[in-house]
Amino acid sequence: MKSLKNKIIAAFSASVMALSLTACGEDTAYIGNIGGMEVPAGIYLYHMTTVYSSAAMQKTEEQKTVWEVTVDGKTAEEYIAEEGLLRTKKHIAIEKKFDELGLTLTDKEKADIKSSAEGYYKQSESAMKSSGISLDSFTKIVMNDTKYSKLFNAYYDAETGIDPVKSSQIKSYLKENYARIKIIEVSLKDLDGNLLKGAEKEKAINLAKEYQSKATDENFDELMYDNYNVLMKQYAEKNGTEFTPVEYNPEEIEEYAMEQIIGKNDSNLPDSVTEEIFAHKADGKAFLIEGSDAYYVVVRYNILDREGIEETYKDTILKALKSEEFAELETKWAEELSIEWNEKAKERYAPKELKVAK
Repeated sequence: MKSLKNKIIAAFSASVMALSLTACGEDTAYIGNIGGMEVPAGIYLYHMTTVYSSAAMQKTEEQKTVWEVTVDGKTAEEYIAEEGLLRTKKHIAIEKKFDELGLTLTDKEKADIKSSAEGYYKQSESAMKSSGISLDSFTKIVMNDTKYSKLFNAYYDAETGIDPVKSSQIKSYLKENYARIKIIEVSLKDLDGNLLKGAEKEKAINLAKEYQSKATDENFDELMYDNYNVLMKQYAEKNGTEFTPVEYNPEEIEEYAMEQIIGKNDSNLPDSVTEEIFAHKADGKAFLIEGSDAYYVVVRYNILDREGIEETYKDTILKALKSEEFAELETKWAEELSIEWNEKAKERYAPKELKVAK
């Protein structure tokens, strides 16, 4: 799916480039007509600058200018012209399909779009203005992103979608790609980051094994508190401060607060640890994983037993399952649209007419 923040960074990062164009005259305020819709020059220029930035990032030290770059077998000039136009057509394709399906934006969505656009525009206002992109055009870019997301959901929503992704598919993906766990990490390093040796290492390993042998579904949270207090006591002793243990009170712990949901390809744990977790049954029984610098006591639960989990991850999973397919649809719609150029604008905003600010 699209990422507005990333597109802005790519397009207007000072370390990449800044583009300067004279202000749009009346006869070049629109680049022409795509699929029956007039296209403001600012929208076209936005996409041209993002593509220019993409090409510029591929420039090697030996290449003096971006125009020496080749992208997918095309010269930079060809790539910027073709890809910039395609992205502009995609913008129009989303607008047309959104209207065709009778979709609308709520007043809150419109207000959020306006606020978001103004905030991002202000951060890059100098580059935006010098590139010929007004706040109005940029707001339309932001609004198009929102319409893209709503259109995506209109296609794949399980209940109302044109090509619905069934609940069973969501659940299957959850079970395959996510793990619901509780975990205790017993470090094999001291507080300075040095690997433990001898008796100190053995002590840490024995502590992890003790946690694993004691662990039940009923007491695992308490063991997590115990491990936290062990660590905090070490910090206090090292810093010469008073240690006050954190008391375990199950009545104060919110449901699921001690759990983690980790992805097979999206985990802050070492890869080898993540692999072992996913290889283990979700049976609620504690098991021990030996890492290179820590031991891990883990309990894996059936992720589908967690209330609300399907709804929480539905959008993420829909994107994982259908983003590529929807992107192909968007490209198809775009390529079906013809353009009637405003020849003056086409000439004025040609790739090599973009002037790089020194």
